[in-house]
Amino acid sequence: MTDRDRPNRTAALGLTGLAVGLGIIGGAIGFATLLGITATARGGYDTAEYGAMALTAASSLVLSVLLITGAVLLWRAHRAARAVIGVAVTLLVVSTLARMVLDSVTFISVLGSVLSLCALVAMGLLLASNGVRDHVREGVPLRLT
Repeated sequence: MTDRDRPNRTAALGLTGLAVGLGIIGGAIGFATLLGITATARGGYDTAEYGAMALTAASSLVLSVLLITGAVLLWRAHRAARAVIGVAVTLLVVSTLARMVLDSVTFISVLGSVLSLCALVAMGLLLASNGVRDHVREGVPLRLT
């Protein structure tokens, strides 16, 4: 099969990039938050009130691992890729909606929620697209040319 015979992989490549990007951002934020809580505790300060923050940071790390795993699976055109990314996107939507309900309303919280939902809608549309479905069905890994 030549490159001309191969269908366009734009949707699969776009979804892979979004999943890796959001996974790296979430992992970095979660790691930095847990590191900050640990440093605060190590400094002798009370961290009892940081329980919700630690739970959020830990869930961010788990979701980032799920997103990056899904992106790797999608890159390799594995059948489980759509399910793994779909679960991660669903959990992120629930998390974003919960944050919108529970957080105090500030400009940055509204902006963050709107941008998060826009990225998640884009990921959902790409996940349901024919391009991603065809990529996984064919089982031919992505490659950069």
